[in-house]
Amino acid sequence: MRNVLLAVSVVLAAVFALQNFHSVELSFVIWRFETTLSVALLLALVLGVLIGALAMLPWTLRTRKEVRQVRHQLADAAAHPTSPRPPSAPPKLPIQDQPR
Repeated sequence: MRNVLLAVSVVLAAVFALQNFHSVELSFVIWRFETTLSVALLLALVLGVLIGALAMLPWTLRTRKEVRQVRHQLADAAAHPTSPRPPSAPPKLPIQDQPR
């Protein structure tokens, strides 16, 4: 299934590139260059993915650290099991006034 999706994606990308072969001029601060529209859009997509990945990096690293700590705690708990506690007695209920 993955190969079929990959093949369909490649075909769609090729059709997109062929239909958007117009020349465009891109400028950013002091840089100017000319490329095709499909390459410019692909560049924008790649930059957006990279910026999104960099924005998610702190959360990803923090989550991995927490998972590592929990795994370490579980390994310690498995290596040093504690003796089972006896069941605690049910709480005593207050004595109610008896009817006369």
